[in-house]
Amino acid sequence: MLTITREKYNKFSDVDENKNPIDFKGYPVGTISPSLERKDFPFVYTEPKSQNLKITKNKLSKRDEIDKLSTFEEILKYGIDAIKLNDDYFFNRISELKELCDSEEDYDVSLESLKTMFLFLEAIGSISKASSLTVSESGIFYLEWERDRNNSITLRFKKDYFVDYVIFKPSSHINQRIILKGSMYALDLIDLLNGFNIKIHKKI
Repeated sequence: MLTITREKYNKFSDVDENKNPIDFKGYPVGTISPSLERKDFPFVYTEPKSQNLKITKNKLSKRDEIDKLSTFEEILKYGIDAIKLNDDYFFNRISELKELCDSEEDYDVSLESLKTMFLFLEAIGSISKASSLTVSESGIFYLEWERDRNNSITLRFKKDYFVDYVIFKPSSHINQRIILKGSMYALDLIDLLNGFNIKIHKKI
């Protein structure tokens, strides 16, 4: 039995991989104050600056580069070269999960999930060590950063560079945590995190 591939996160339970996971089960509905200031959540659309267009074009070229990769070894090497970390723990953990999946007859890691995770991590830049890195029985990679019950982010990396997310953060206005959850393209999720000033942090 491959214990590490059990669906660990209730945040994502009962969610079809191919459906929009807006209705994640297992957590109460969060409250977001309607008085959020515009600087915290920009509802007004503005035309992107030329510099931003160059950055977006560069990120798309990275996606095209990842698309060409077809084996686990090629994708892992890309990640090692593209994502700069302080130690090898992250990539050693990925190799460990691959070996564990290979040891089971019915399991294998999803190469599309791995591609999505690497695109996200390379684009977001500097990150701290995750609280956990796991893989589900369907081969989908999960990353979680958790400081406490009010400060956490859990990501599920799917095909076509889409990511399911569940984010817990304190409200700036009431004594209650905000729960953000949904699914979107990996680079749009980075924009969301930046817009809410959410930093990828490590567990204390």
